[in-house]
Amino acid sequence: MLTVQRATDFTCDLANALLAPALGQPVTAVHTAPLGEGVGLMSAIARATLTLADDTQRTVVFKYPAETANADIAKGLNYYRNELNFYRELAADSPIEVPACLHASIDEATQDFLLILEDRQDAPAGDQLRDCDEALMGRAFTRAGELHGRFWSRTQAYPWLTPHNEPAANRFRRDAIFRPGVAPTLERFGELFTGNSAETVAQIAERFVELFELAMAGPQTFIHGDYRTDNMLLPEQGGMQDIIAVDWQNCGSGKGPHDIAYFSAQSCGAALRGDVELAQLRRYHDVLVGSGVRGYSFDECLHDYRLNLMITMITPVAVCGTLDPGNERGVALGRTMLTRSLAAMESMDCADLLQTL
Repeated sequence: MLTVQRATDFTCDLANALLAPALGQPVTAVHTAPLGEGVGLMSAIARATLTLADDTQRTVVFKYPAETANADIAKGLNYYRNELNFYRELAADSPIEVPACLHASIDEATQDFLLILEDRQDAPAGDQLRDCDEALMGRAFTRAGELHGRFWSRTQAYPWLTPHNEPAANRFRRDAIFRPGVAPTLERFGELFTGNSAETVAQIAERFVELFELAMAGPQTFIHGDYRTDNMLLPEQGGMQDIIAVDWQNCGSGKGPHDIAYFSAQSCGAALRGDVELAQLRRYHDVLVGSGVRGYSFDECLHDYRLNLMITMITPVAVCGTLDPGNERGVALGRTMLTRSLAAMESMDCADLLQTL
């Protein structure tokens, strides 16, 4: 297997071995550059500019294992296998547009991988440091509803899907990511915690396995698992902003509201809390019903949404207290995620729900 450990490993020889047949001519030169500062915490991502024999140029985006200790966590959670399986077997059926996959390979023993995707430079990249507006929130909830509705109670047809509710993985998330991250997060960003929010987050960490099982119980569907604006391209289509979803590393079978709770907590600021948030949740539920989902009430959807807001707190805690943030943007991203996630839990009275469980 041809492997990439650094962006500069993406050479002419590798490009010709993997891409020349599809390009129709040899690659004579390759220039690589990291794709965005602070983009990609769990894997590395870069752009390759390929000069072809006829002196024209093509660009592709490629992903490979993170160049930090984060790669060990990603491998422990099967992130790299998940994403390659998605592009190999499920991308064509996704109602959310995704980049075309040009190559996908993985070493099953080491989980070193290489994923080469079309470069959609025509579509602006989402920026999680900017607050999402109501229109994009609505689009994200709608597209998620379409995805979940299509695969609702159909995940057994895809035996490669990793269940999100898997006891060993839940314990790994708790013991390797959430618990170790709480104290450093409080030390570095303690000013963001108000009222009893620090105690609530600590309780969620300790009860994470139990809460994860509750949040994922019931009918399963296919979920993205890391559904946020940094993992989206935002093209204009038909006079409105649409979504191209990238970074399917945490995809698998799980509960649909997980994706929208994650999006809201990670990407939406204070202006979208309360009535706006509830209206978008109703939109999501309407899309599910319109897709043929039956026996799942809005009240159940709301309850699952609140549960999933709690377990998605693992992500800002991981970025702020467990993982290597990589650079200044990574630190700013962690602060932004944490601020929004705490506000989302407060808006939905998650601390009160926690005490009833």
